[in-house]
Amino acid sequence: MIVEKNETRLSEWVTLVEKLVRHPGEASARIYHSIKQADYVSVLAVTAEGRIPLVRQYRPALERVTLELPGGLLDAGERPEFAAARELREETGYAAANGMKLLGCLAPDTGRLENRLWCYFAPGVIFDDAAGDNPEPNVEPVVFTLPELRDAMLSGTFEHALHVAIVGLALLKGYLTHEAFLRDGKKLSA
Repeated sequence: MIVEKNETRLSEWVTLVEKLVRHPGEASARIYHSIKQADYVSVLAVTAEGRIPLVRQYRPALERVTLELPGGLLDAGERPEFAAARELREETGYAAANGMKLLGCLAPDTGRLENRLWCYFAPGVIFDDAAGDNPEPNVEPVVFTLPELRDAMLSGTFEHALHVAIVGLALLKGYLTHEAFLRDGKKLSA
């Protein structure tokens, strides 16, 4: 049971939450910390030709460039599917012509983070020349084939755990098939 809760706003994006918690059967309470922030959205988009728009960007937390699915923070009052479509267009120049399919809503880190990750699949995305002319600063859009994405996942180049989970959800829900990750009709060797 929560005995006491205090919040310290660290920035417009992050609030540190301190909770004094007394577990059943324990005489004294313990302090736990978590981070409160806006929900995330991420999109696994696929063109009609089976290509996947991704982004490369510098992440200060890791102090290096990462390869990720397009996505970002949900704005206050914004519906997750609109945020996902917005982030896809802003970061890659692709538009979700056939809409967004909700893959699921995940808890990014049940021990430390209070927000949620809204996971979407966008089939048949098309490049929007108008959006592509105004790329988001410090975000480099790239396009991979499904076998290239699989190779990047296996090599650790595509390592964002939540984004790997989104690919897994798309496989489990049948939006992607195991065959999509084959090269020349043969399985990649492990």
